[in-house]
Formats: sequence, structure tokens, C-alpha cells
Amino acid sequence: RGLELIVRSQARTSKSTSADQPVEGLPAGLARSIMVNLLVEEDSALEPSIHHPPRLGCCTCSCSYRTPSLRELFEKDRRLLRSMLAIVILMNVPVGQYVLYPLLLFATWIHESFHGIAALLIGGDIISLNVYKDGSGLCLTSFPVSNFNRCWVASAGYQGTAVVGGVLLMFRRSNISARIGTCGAGLLMLLTCILYVRNPFGLASLVIMGFLLLILGWKLPPFWVGELFALLASTTCLNAITSIRVLFFVSEAQIGGVVRSSDAVTMQEVTAIHAHVWAGIWLLLSLWATTMGINVTFETASNHDTILAQGGDGEDHPLALTELS
Repeated sequence: RGLELIVRSQARTSKSTSADQPVEGLPAGLARSIMVNLLVEEDSALEPSIHHPPRLGCCTCSCSYRTPSLRELFEKDRRLLRSMLAIVILMNVPVGQYVLYPLLLFATWIHESFHGIAALLIGGDIISLNVYKDGSGLCLTSFPVSNFNRCWVASAGYQGTAVVGGVLLMFRRSNISARIGTCGAGLLMLLTCILYVRNPFGLASLVIMGFLLLILGWKLPPFWVGELFALLASTTCLNAITSIRVLFFVSEAQIGGVVRSSDAVTMQEVTAIHAHVWAGIWLLLSLWATTMGINVTFETASNHDTILAQGGDGEDHPLALTELS
């Protein structure tokens, strides 16, 4: 505090003061740190209508902490808004169901894959993983018998889909993440086809989708791969929410030609807690994961570099608000 008073005194007696101007009797780095804070305070006092994000003189990061406005949020999330608008339109036009059909199979594949992953994590095994024409799926697993294991595997499908959808949304603003995520989904889909998918329809559809995701993720320009990735993320989150509503009205369904109980009914049999309670818990988790995916985002420096290359100053661009360089 005493050193700051010295700098303030010298600043008031100086005709022109800058953050880079040396101050007598003080190390240059310390003087600059204090001067930066002083100049920010003076600017704020002279121009109260202008908001200056706080800066740390001892840090070389381009950090800023102001809350983005609605306009900035709109500018940053145009990709998400376009994907949501496309989904709404496709859901309400006759041909839309055919366009959304592969995305339904994609969400089903994620759901059944997490049943299998849950079994593997407790020392079990995946017998088969099948996807059917009506959009349903079935993952047959074997694992050590216990009530906990049954609950763990039964609840993994809806929870896993919700978490994956939320995580995908978090990376929607990063072109490199979109490319990696799209190609990675294609590779994982092909891997599950080789190891676990056994029914003809599931094998044919998932192999085609896997190769398409791999090729499109690798070859599409950054803008279009970002749009595809945002569409995958949005439909996965939407499916995680809307598919749970069936659990409130249906306790069993025919899957693969066999009548089977729903995951919520399995939870009810083990825990004696009503299936609707479990469906409600999974619905809340899906809503929470989607909300987190929308509000928590990860951006890469490559996006910011592109903005700078196009002539923007970078600092005032919405994408720079959450970025550290």
C-alpha cells in the first residue's frame, strides 16, 4: 500500500503518465503493475459509462471477466441456434422424420453403448449390442449378480446419453473439437460394429453411419463440420430428454421380437422405488446436463487466431471473453 501511494504521488505530479514509464526508486515490474491498476481506476472514474474489465498487471494473460450481453451470447451461439432451428423445422415437416432418423439411431447407439460400458466397468461382458429399425436398441450383458450391479447397468443408458449430450454441447464453439469429436464418434461406432453388433440392420446402418461420420469429420470445411457436430450434440440432448417421457406411460415394450421391461421398471424391481421416480430423476439429470452444456463452453486458440487473421482486434470479440492466451 505504501508503494502504491508513492506511485500515486508521482503520477499526480507528472504531466503525462503511462504504464510503461519508469518510476524512480521502484523496480520496473512492480511499478508497472501498480501503474496499470492506477490507470484503470482513473479511467473508470473519468468515464463511468464505459465498462473496463479488470486486468492484472502481474499477469500476461488477456483475461476478462465481464458478463456477456444477450447480443454477445447470440453472436457466440449462432451455431447452436441454427441446429435447434433445423431440428424444430424437421420435426414439423413430412420429410423431416427421414432426416432425423439417423440421428435417432445415433442416440440409441449411445444409450446401449453405456449399458455395455457400465457392465464392463464392474467386471462384466457385452454379449451383443443391437439397434433396430424402430429406433429401439438392446444391449445384452453379463455381470456378477447383485442388486447394485443391476441398478448400475440399468441406469447407465439414460444417464450416459445425457452426459454425452452435455459434453458435446460444451465443445460446440471449437472447430478442432468438432472435427475430433465427429471423427471419434465414427471410429467408436465402427469399433462397436466389429466387436458387438450382431443383428443385420444394426450392423448395416451403424457401419454406414460410422464411415459417414469419419469421412465428413475429416473432409468437411471447419464451418460445416462445426454445424454437423452441433446438430449431433443438440439431437443427443433432445433425445435424452424426450425419450424419458415414455417411461411415465410404458412399463414394457417389444424389442427385437421379445417383450422386455423398461430400465425404470428394472430399477423399481431392485430398489422398491416407483419407476416414475427414477424416470423423474433421469429427466432432471438430462435437463441439468443440457443446461451445463449450454452455459459451460470450451474454446480453442485456433478460433481466436482466425478472428485476428480476419482483421478483428480480438479483445472485444465475444469469443475472447472466455479465452486465456
